[in-house]
Amino acid sequence: MREKGKYSQWKFIATFVVVMGLFASVKYGFGIEVPVKVVERGLRAEARFANIKEEVMEEEKVVEEEMVVLDDIENTEDEVLYEEEKEDSVVLPFVLSGAHRVRGVWSYSECFPDSQSVQIEAAQKYGITPVQNRMEAEVLVKEHRLVNICHSPFYAIDDLTHSIPYLVPRAQHLLNTICLNFIDSCQVKGLPIHLPIVTSVLRTTDDVSNLQRGNKNATTNSCHCYGTTVDIAYNKFMPMTGTYESRAALLRWNEPMKRVLSEVLNDLRMEGQCYVKYERKQGCFHLTCR
Repeated sequence: MREKGKYSQWKFIATFVVVMGLFASVKYGFGIEVPVKVVERGLRAEARFANIKEEVMEEEKVVEEEMVVLDDIENTEDEVLYEEEKEDSVVLPFVLSGAHRVRGVWSYSECFPDSQSVQIEAAQKYGITPVQNRMEAEVLVKEHRLVNICHSPFYAIDDLTHSIPYLVPRAQHLLNTICLNFIDSCQVKGLPIHLPIVTSVLRTTDDVSNLQRGNKNATTNSCHCYGTTVDIAYNKFMPMTGTYESRAALLRWNEPMKRVLSEVLNDLRMEGQCYVKYERKQGCFHLTCR
């Protein structure tokens, strides 16, 4: 008899075959090779995805380029409209350094709409009879019906090519008030002190004729002929310590100062002291005393 607990050769071989079969089953039956195949399939899928992504990006790039072209066209059109209408648009608040704020009026064109037909009535009521030339104007200066405004510490006078620096006393008083209020407002708001610049004053009949030769739109019966009307630039200002001859010192296109000037004019207009027209192309406020 055989002893219990000992294996025969046949059992040993059978056991060995079973164990090896078990290993083979684990290896092949349970998919030990699968991870490699998964990786390979993943790489192939990733490659396909990369190709699809590249094609999509190319399509998006084409669309973006087309949109840029369309935006450029629209922006160009918008810029043209903006240049034509920006001066008539709403004036938004402008915050200066510190606690000071310059608001200006909410719209230049709508707050200063007083046209020639409105201002001419006040000009004829408070002004002189239009004069033919400078000699006639000098006579009125001697009679104190006109005042020479050249010598003032409150504003600067532009090179007057088609007008002379004379106003009726009522208009001179208004001009002084405007400029004093402007200087005071600049100081209060922390802006460097600059003077307003007067660009047009009294026009004689000869001045109007000469002006019409180069400008067919010039009005024959201009408010400037009555000594009640003055143009004040909003696109340039004179430093307090400078002279108009030093043109390099001019402060040009300073929006905060333009807004301060608009505040001053709006206050006086609301008080009934003047009519004001916003001249977009001439770069000035055209105003007549009341």
